Amino acid sequence: MIQGNLERRERRAAGRWLPARQIAFVIATLLGVLAARASAGSPGPVDEAHARDFLVRLLSADEGTRGTARVGIIRSGDRAMIPALIDALFFASREGRRDVVSCLESLSGEHLGGNYRYWFEWLGGHEGIRPAPWYRQWKAAIFSRIDPAFARFLDPSLPLTIRPEEIVWGGVKKDGIPALRDPATVPAGEATYLDANEAVFGIAHGGSFRAYPQRILDWHEMVNDRLGGEPFSISYCTLCGSAIAYATSRPDGPPYVFGSSGLLYRSNKLMYDEATLSLWSNLTGEPIGGVLVGRGIALLVLPITVTTWGDWKTRHPETTVLAVKTGFSRDYTPGAAYGKYFASPETMFPVWKRDPSLEPKAVVFTIRRGAAARAYPLDLLFRERVVNDAVAAENIVLAADRATGAVRAYRRGGRRFGEGPDGRLVDLATGKLWEIREEVLAPESGGEKAASSPELARIPGHRAFWFGWYAFFPETTLYSGCND
Repeated sequence: MIQGNLERRERRAAGRWLPARQIAFVIATLLGVLAARASAGSPGPVDEAHARDFLVRLLSADEGTRGTARVGIIRSGDRAMIPALIDALFFASREGRRDVVSCLESLSGEHLGGNYRYWFEWLGGHEGIRPAPWYRQWKAAIFSRIDPAFARFLDPSLPLTIRPEEIVWGGVKKDGIPALRDPATVPAGEATYLDANEAVFGIAHGGSFRAYPQRILDWHEMVNDRLGGEPFSISYCTLCGSAIAYATSRPDGPPYVFGSSGLLYRSNKLMYDEATLSLWSNLTGEPIGGVLVGRGIALLVLPITVTTWGDWKTRHPETTVLAVKTGFSRDYTPGAAYGKYFASPETMFPVWKRDPSLEPKAVVFTIRRGAAARAYPLDLLFRERVVNDAVAAENIVLAADRATGAVRAYRRGGRRFGEGPDGRLVDLATGKLWEIREEVLAPESGGEKAASSPELARIPGHRAFWFGWYAFFPETTLYSGCND
């Protein structure tokens, strides 16, 4: 008996003895290898049927089934499977992630561990790795596990103008962040729930004025409304810090009505229109996926002012403002929705296209004129207060107020402006004063004749986090300070 025990110990030490569970695992793995070799054939691109089968097996709860798929994928050497594998990594169980990572490391030659964000951002920077032709169908199918509505948004039979592998789930289902539609409003004097220093998004449209408190829009991100008889929408991407107002009237039908899709592209929200379920970019106001792509549609951008409630109410005492009773049960106290995110230097979702010129969440004021994009660091604008600049071929002037946080931009033609008394601008050549209004920069009465100094139109612009703006407009120029 002693001799028998010694022999068993020697076999254990030599690694030649295995428990029954390990023997079963080895046999299953070997069978998986043989099955994968039989189904995958020689290394090379994987056809759709085998690819989808491999991916489904890779997400199985059974270890042997995952092993079969893993060996087949690795043997194929097909790098076109990488985008689908990164999606699979997002959905994989804790045990299954090891198998997915093994496939990714083998096909890519990279070793990034099991962090989905690292792989996603790595793929973004390798645009030469193109997904297989079947990828969009796979993505629509796997995302529909979260919400069946995503299958329509990602329908491979419909045109798409952005990289599908860069579309990610934003953490909610379609309309999981409910849009406001013709919301209730109250006169300024009845908005007792607002403090004077609270941030609001101010709109002047059709001769009327309205304020949308940030603390309410943090929970809804989309508003479909009318002001002065004209329809418009505010699309507010809390993740990228941008609230943009768009005119939504159409000559051939009722106005567009928008909602939040629950999907993101480079950490910018993708909205959708209710009529066609086409996906739209929050930052451009153009359809990027669905039946409306290719029709030359681009929503008109309207000026929007981020300022304090006290400043807006003082400038426009006739304004209306959202009622706090929206019909939804939400905690509308300031900062309740995204206070921690706004205070953090980190992004919530992966973003691969970055620029170190500014901190990722540095706030910039942004303007687009035609194909040109320009960003102005907000802190720099507050220091300089009045900036004469040009975007593309258009001369503009920006007026910034640190006390209220407001920035407004106007056409300036051949004029140059400086800071005047009492919140006005002064024409540096003539000394005449100009009044800052929501829709125009207007010469004060008693100055030059109206014929020689017409009102100067407001130019739409909006705030954004630097990372969100640059990710979408990497060709942007960055204002670096006054040259005067």
